[in-house]
Amino acid sequence: MFSLHGKITVITGASSGIGRAAADRFAKAGSNIVIACRRDVSDFAKTIGARWIRTDVGIEREVKACMDQAADLFGRIDVLINNAGYWGCSADLEEASEDEFDRNFQINAKGPFFGIKHASRHMPRGSSIITTTSLASVIGLPGYGAYTAAKFAASGLLKCAAMELGPKGIRVNEISPTSVDTPMLRNQDSAEAEIAMTSTASALGRIVQPEEVAALMHFLASDDCGAISGQQIVVDCGQTAGCSVASMNAWLGASNA
Repeated sequence: MFSLHGKITVITGASSGIGRAAADRFAKAGSNIVIACRRDVSDFAKTIGARWIRTDVGIEREVKACMDQAADLFGRIDVLINNAGYWGCSADLEEASEDEFDRNFQINAKGPFFGIKHASRHMPRGSSIITTTSLASVIGLPGYGAYTAAKFAASGLLKCAAMELGPKGIRVNEISPTSVDTPMLRNQDSAEAEIAMTSTASALGRIVQPEEVAALMHFLASDDCGAISGQQIVVDCGQTAGCSVASMNAWLGASNA
């Protein structure tokens, strides 16, 4: 089940975290992988039998060159995973700079746009486009207005892409995870506080692991998922389902103090 054997997959932002977990999983499932990212991942690519093409997803000509090269190598692209993202510095809207807004939109909104635009022309019927957005495309994150706005923009773009590409037999879906245990998270000064806050707010009492998101990507990329398109799937350990037991107990404790 969920076979990816022989599928040609391009993954952006696969140097670490979710993208790296997806590349590893897809390779083990028999997919031919092209990793598109700025960082040198040639050693990792060799270990999983993948190709690495140095690409800045915020620069359209580089994305086009990457997709064209992948198609030249393998004859087509079956799966595109838009995973590259940018987590900008925290700033209230009154203090946020225009440069920070531009950077967020360049990577988090234009990046998926460039990927879809230049990969889809190489994709046959039955292909799949999967984009990682964020819980910030579902709810507002105070202090991260630029990031949230860019992720909401990407979410809207993906719904349009699903409708436009559907007649060509190309499925488009969005994965919106909460905090994921990645190097990008762990390297933040506020990492421990964010992990504690997210764990307390979630129904399962923990944060998401990269491999869990990669497993969902595997399903969405497979032919077994042929009827699912235009969907935003939230991966948040139940965070947005309601008030967690831990949060309720903390609130009740504070109320009774």
